[in-house]
Amino acid sequence: MTADSKEGEDGFRFGPYAVGDEAAICRLFEHIYGRALPVDSWRWRFLNGPDGPGTAGLAWHGPRLVSHFAVSRVATFVQGAAVGSGLTGTIMTDSEFRGRRLFQKLAAQVYAAFAGSDGGFVWGFPNAVSHRGFVRDLEWRDIHEIPVLRLDLAGIKSTLACAREVVQVPGFGMHFDKFWQEVKCDYTVIACRDRRHLEWRYAQKPGERYRILGYFDRDELRGYAVVKRYEDELQVVDILTVPDEDVGVALVSSAVELAQKESACAIGMWLNVAHPLHRALEKLGFRLEGPVTYFGGRVLRPGLPERELYDYRCWYLTMGDSDVY
Repeated sequence: MTADSKEGEDGFRFGPYAVGDEAAICRLFEHIYGRALPVDSWRWRFLNGPDGPGTAGLAWHGPRLVSHFAVSRVATFVQGAAVGSGLTGTIMTDSEFRGRRLFQKLAAQVYAAFAGSDGGFVWGFPNAVSHRGFVRDLEWRDIHEIPVLRLDLAGIKSTLACAREVVQVPGFGMHFDKFWQEVKCDYTVIACRDRRHLEWRYAQKPGERYRILGYFDRDELRGYAVVKRYEDELQVVDILTVPDEDVGVALVSSAVELAQKESACAIGMWLNVAHPLHRALEKLGFRLEGPVTYFGGRVLRPGLPERELYDYRCWYLTMGDSDVY
C-alpha cells in the first residue's frame, strides 16, 4: 500500500500502485474470479510492456485491497502517427464493496494520471457486467460489438489448398520490423506490431503457447498469423498482411490445415467486416458467431481525430489486441 494513498471519511484509501502490491492484487483477482492470476502475468501486462509501465489505481479498506483499475500502455498508430493509448483491463471490485463508486473514483484517478503522462486515449473490451458502467459513468463511447468469425471444420470435406509460401517460423526475426514499416500506414488505427511488440505479446506472455505462420515471397515477409489452441478450437489470435487478400487466405488456409491435423473442431478469429479478407473468408465458409465482445473507448486528449477513433471501420483489431486471448 503506497504512502500516496489518501484515506477518506468512509475509511477507503485511494492511491496508485506501489511495488509490492502485486500479492494483494492477485489475491483480489482470485477472490473475485475463482482462479489464480500469477504475479508474473500481472507484471507482464502492466509493468513490463514495450511502451513502458501502465497506470494502476487501488482502493483499500483498512489493510484489505477491495478494488483495482488499470490501463496498460500501448503505442497505437492513428493515421500513421504514433499516439500513446491505454488498454483498460483487469477491472475488479470486491462484491462486498460494490455500490460505493470505487470503480468510478479509481477510473478518474487512473485516467487523469494516464493523460498527464502523454496518454491520448483509452480503449478496451468491457464484459457484460462492467459495460454499462463504462458508458454511463466513465464517458466511454460504444464503438462496436465484435463477434467471432468462425469456420466449423466439420463442414469441410477436404483440406484447403495451402500455399507453399507459408511456413511455421520459430520467432519474430528482423524481417518483422521491415514488414511493419511497410504496412503500418495501410490502417487508420492500429496498435503497434513491430518485432519488439510481437515478442512481448506472444513470446513473453507467461503461461501461453502461440505458433507463428509466415508468408514469404523470395525471402520477403508478406504477412503473418499467430495461432493458439483453446479447448477444441484453433484461434487465429493475430493476422496482418500486405494489401493482398490472397496472402491472408493462404495464411488462414494453413491454420485450417494445422487445425485439421490436430483434430480441432473449428477456427475462430476477429476480423473487421470492412476488411477485404473478411469477404474472402466468408466465401470459404466462415460465419459470424458468438461470443460477442463489447469494444469501446474514450478520447482524453483534445485534437485527436475523434471521428476515426470512434468509428470501428477505421480500426484494425484482432484477438491479440485484447487482454484475454
